[in-house]
Amino acid sequence: MKIRKILFYTVIFILIWVYLATFNEFDFDLWARLAVGKIFLETGQVLKNDIFSYTTTKPIWIDHEWGSGVIFYFLADHFGDVGLLLLKIIGTFLVLFLISKIIQLQNIKPNKHLNLLWYFLVFLAIFNGVASTVRCQLFTFIFFTLWIYVLERVRRGENRLLWILPSTCLIWANLHGGFVSGLGLIGIYGIGEFLNKKPFKKYFLILIPSVLITLINPYGVKYWQYIINALYMQRTTIAEWMPTSLFGPFEEWQWFKIILILSIISIIFSFVKQRLKFKDLDKVKYLLILVSLYMAMRHIKHQPFFAIAAGSFLYYDFYRIFSSVRDFIVLKVGEIADKILKKAALIKDITVYTFIIIVGSLIILGTPMQISVPDYKYPVQAVEFVKQNNLSGNLLAPFHWGSYMAWNLHPQCLIAIDGRYEEVYPEEIDKLTANFDYVLDKNWYDFLKKYHTDILILDKRLDSYQAILNIKFWKKIYDDKISAVFVPIHTVKNSYTIPKMEEHQVEKYSTAINFLD
Repeated sequence: MKIRKILFYTVIFILIWVYLATFNEFDFDLWARLAVGKIFLETGQVLKNDIFSYTTTKPIWIDHEWGSGVIFYFLADHFGDVGLLLLKIIGTFLVLFLISKIIQLQNIKPNKHLNLLWYFLVFLAIFNGVASTVRCQLFTFIFFTLWIYVLERVRRGENRLLWILPSTCLIWANLHGGFVSGLGLIGIYGIGEFLNKKPFKKYFLILIPSVLITLINPYGVKYWQYIINALYMQRTTIAEWMPTSLFGPFEEWQWFKIILILSIISIIFSFVKQRLKFKDLDKVKYLLILVSLYMAMRHIKHQPFFAIAAGSFLYYDFYRIFSSVRDFIVLKVGEIADKILKKAALIKDITVYTFIIIVGSLIILGTPMQISVPDYKYPVQAVEFVKQNNLSGNLLAPFHWGSYMAWNLHPQCLIAIDGRYEEVYPEEIDKLTANFDYVLDKNWYDFLKKYHTDILILDKRLDSYQAILNIKFWKKIYDDKISAVFVPIHTVKNSYTIPKMEEHQVEKYSTAINFLD
């Protein structure tokens, strides 16, 4: 039986490795996180004020992800792409491993929790939010799953484990602002156990030190002021903060929809099969599923919370459907069917495991551990053009390119805005730059009237590119398939050096930033 466990987790790990090494593009916001990590490791300080921008910024930069940046830069600096990719792979595996341990707690039969299909479906459902790129929220989903596991063991009488929550909350709060989901999780368990008519006070008591310990951060109580504002902030220009649409094209968030449909079917089947009444329900289980589903429907970004909750608590509901079919066959055919089905299941596992291990290992050996910075996604050549021609000053680029510009061009250029917008910039800057990028109304040019700008690097797929071509004050001096560089017409030089693609190799983790000088 131990061999089956080893094979099962090996297969899970290989599937994750193959999938995540294939989807290997750099996240737009990772560049800013690397910069924060570099600053901390060189100076030992967490910056309280922004140094990258020329626009108006908030009086204090509260970086709720500063600790993640330190980890990211340390790994990138010491191990390059391999370090960051292994973090993503191991972190995602840890989420699924913890889900398997939560499932195991619900049934005492050995290896009853080791059916591959459910885990693979859960993995696909959490992929976009957890592991599609290297992102800080990976830590939130690891801790969220860990806390469910700890709380489930506490429900079974291991009260001493409660102290894991405040001790890990100290780390979590300094890695990502998603720690508030963990505090909400404690509240759900407290309310759920109250409804279950079981001891519940201990959850609310441990909530107090769990909240207080989050004050140990570089910003003190101001961190919580930021968190409260962030919880209610409207992010109308960010796709992942939009509501989940169940009635759009099925291809849109299809794996979330699949896990949702399977969850609903599994719950209904269990209710009918077991003739469950309200008093028989585990209120914690269903409260957690409902709350996480509400979060997922409000914001696409929160879909993994539901997938983790459903993955942890609906495993046996899902397989109860298959067990019922199997029991029906055995009832009709007799014990011989039971033996045949058991042998068929064993053959299936051996075949599937062997295939995945062999083919997956070959793919892993043939897939380089590299994070891609593709020129169809990033203005790689435009940035190189700015470098080679020593263009300097205030640089306006689309929101999604801001962090890339800060990492590659600071201190040569200052940026207008980037993915740290809710941490660094007042709402006015977000509105002005969004209006400029998408030419939302006749005042689209207001940003350039208000803020002196020396260079534009524009995404040719956005409306601002066509609009600026009609403004006589700006001259295009470079373009490629996705980007174009503009400067004020009175600063245009007679000639410029045009970088050659084949001669330029992206140095992802080197930068002009040096805070020790």
